[in-house]
Parts: sequence; C-alpha cells; structure tokens
Amino acid sequence: FLCPAAGHHPPPPFAWARGRGVMVRDAAMTFVALAFLAFVQGAEPDKLSQKLFAGAAQYVNQSIQGEFIRRMVDGTLPWAAFQYYLRQDNLYLNQYARAYAVLAARADRSDEMEWLLNQSVTHMFEHGKSPGSEIDARTFEREALPTTRAYTTFFLQTAWSEEVVLGYASVIPCARLYTWIFATVNATTPIAADNPYKAFIEQYADPSNEVDTEKLEGFLDRYAAKGLSKELLERAQYHYNTAMQYEAQFFQQGLDHCVAMGQCAPGGEGLVAAPSGGAPKALRATRAAAIGGRGVQIISAAEMPRPRRAQAEGLVQSAAGPAVAAAVSLLVLVTALVGSGRRSSCGAAVGTSGSTPFLQQSA
Repeated sequence: FLCPAAGHHPPPPFAWARGRGVMVRDAAMTFVALAFLAFVQGAEPDKLSQKLFAGAAQYVNQSIQGEFIRRMVDGTLPWAAFQYYLRQDNLYLNQYARAYAVLAARADRSDEMEWLLNQSVTHMFEHGKSPGSEIDARTFEREALPTTRAYTTFFLQTAWSEEVVLGYASVIPCARLYTWIFATVNATTPIAADNPYKAFIEQYADPSNEVDTEKLEGFLDRYAAKGLSKELLERAQYHYNTAMQYEAQFFQQGLDHCVAMGQCAPGGEGLVAAPSGGAPKALRATRAAAIGGRGVQIISAAEMPRPRRAQAEGLVQSAAGPAVAAAVSLLVLVTALVGSGRRSSCGAAVGTSGSTPFLQQSA
C-alpha cells in the first residue's frame, strides 16, 4: 500500500506491554476502543469515512503503538527528536495548505470551497506565522526528509489528478488520526504534570478538532452518497491505507533522524525531553494534515494570466483581512493551474470516546 516511488516500508507495530501496570492500562484502552468501534459501526454504518477508518485499523495501530507516541505519552521522547519532527511537520503543513486549496478549486459547492480555503490558511500557520511563511519550494527540497517527501508527493498528486473522492481519502487520514490518537491518549492515560508534551497532547485532543475532522469527512461522505463503483471504493481504501502507513513513518522518522545525527542513542535511549526552559509551547488546536510537494509547479503572480491576476488583486484589496487575502490568492493560483491543465508529479465521533493500543480490523 505504499507509493511505489517512495521505497519505504512502515515500521512494525510497537509492543506496549511492559509490566503489569501497562497491561492494565492497555486492557482498559482496548475495551474503550472496541466499544467506540462498535458505536461507529452500529450508529452510522453507511458512511464511507467511517468504513475507511475501520478498514485501516492495522495501519492506525502502527502509529499509536509506535515508539514516538509511546515515549511522548510517558514523557521520555528525546527533545531533539521532537524538534526534528516539528520541523518536518512545518514543511508538511505548508504543502498541506496547498492541497486544501486544490480541493477547494475542485469543490462543487461554494460552502465546501469556503471552508477548505479557511482551513488552508489555518494549516499554513498552524505552528505560528513565521515557520510557515519562511518555507518556499527550495526550502522544502533542501530540508524535507524522505518520508516527508514521499508522503507529500503521494498526497498532492492525488489531490491534483485523481477523483475528488480519492483526494479526500488521502487528506483525511492525518486529520482523523491526530484527532483519534490524542483524544484517545488524553481520555485513557494519565499524563504526568511534568510531562513536557502534556500541552501538545491536550491541544490536539481538544474537542474542536473533532468538529473540524467531521466537517472534512462530511464532504467525502456527500460525494460518496452520489454513488461510487466497487472499484472506486477499493481505490479509496487503498489511498486511505497508504496515507495511514505514511503517518506511522512520519512519526518514526523524527526518532530515526535523531539517532542518525548522533543526538539520540538507538534502542530507545537518549536525552530526554525538554531543555531548561520547560515544556514546548502549546500548538494550535487544529490538526495537521499532510501533503505537499516535490515536483509541484509553483507560479508567481507575474506568471499568472493577466485576467486572473487582476481578479486576485481586486479581491485581495476588498478582503476582510490578511488571512482571507491569502486564501483568495491561493485559490486563484490553484484555479489558474487547474484551468490550464497543469498537474504535479507524484470517523466517527471521538471527543472523549477513547481508543486503544490497537484498533479492531473491520470485517
């Protein structure tokens, strides 16, 4: 289920069972997960977004059972590994914002387009304005690690050139996974007060994230309600699974790169968490999704066809603020690319309903 060009394979599930206390915790999380999945499948079994999430259970497990999340939860994640992860996430989010703009340009309803554009700007500055605004195509090419590059290439190519349903099936997994993992952890596992990642976990566990994730899934479900062939449904599951596998790799690459740079020891040892100065700054409540851009053709305003430039400039001048202006400009840029035929190269209610170190595979 990987993009063939990527050449990466997802890490195997990480065993959590270490001692009686952990086993008790895992048993509790498992019970909550099974109850949650039963609710999802029993309450609204016809929603495609829920079916895709249930069908990707084994890949979801690779993230929640992985070393990165486990050590974040217990507070032993090396600070350097988190910093590598965070830098890659900024690169990832910058490209993800572009993917939302692509989907906005392809939307068949104005409310869908408006929401996606607003989310595009939100994701672009998710970790603060400076990190996203300083990233350009050269920065991405220079700094993106292999998994970031492979994942974003897969995601953006799908958004550009395949059916809209597949675009959503590739974008949603990150949003759903972050909402699910951190709400699950926050609801089922006590986080120590001195855990330097407590604020990070709580921000991503915020119930407002579930609202946004369900909104995104709602667009997919609306397209699916029009009727999809068996082949398209199978391709949607394939794309969803692929994105979920890349998610597990994305978490792990922070630790792997930390080891490669000699700042973390292999086998789980390493410098722990935050330096003097305390916990990392809490991040915005909205989730990071994923996508992005190797090989993406970016055009400047000077290269944009003149009528669209004039339209963009007029809209920006009349917009109600810089965020709206940025969104409008991004939409006009994407519309220009879509209109000229240019393409690039490559559920469910969670809230306080938790989950588990493993999620049951759907039948």
